[in-house]
Amino acid sequence: MKINLHVDASISEEHAEIWVKQMKPNLESMLQYLNNNQVLWCYYDDQLKPISLNDIFIIQTDDRKLDISTQNRHYSCRKPLKEVKAILNNDFIEASRSAYFNFKHIDHLVLLNDGAIDVVLTNQERIAISRRKIKNLKERLGL
Repeated sequence: MKINLHVDASISEEHAEIWVKQMKPNLESMLQYLNNNQVLWCYYDDQLKPISLNDIFIIQTDDRKLDISTQNRHYSCRKPLKEVKAILNNDFIEASRSAYFNFKHIDHLVLLNDGAIDVVLTNQERIAISRRKIKNLKERLGL
């Protein structure tokens, strides 16, 4: 891979562009390091974009890929949930075997008649908590 580095004290904001044929794990690790925060590289249309974990509302499996929900967009990620789970911080709570959500984006909880709980996030998306995960949710929220 050819790499060019230009040092210019007159620029107002540092930036980088990388053109690759395929995203590889070592490149993704390097990009996370450069961003100084945890990000998940996701697809939106034909673009690959870094999404900060702080901006993610819901991560859930959707037909062999991950659907990543933010305030006003949905992205896709071609990693297995197991691999993404390894980089999630403590802000994420497991809603079910196939979904995690960021508890910092909780708007309110809906207690359903059958004893189930749905979490409504600030972007108005709703995620059902599996019965096995209700105890964990209550502990994390101090209930």
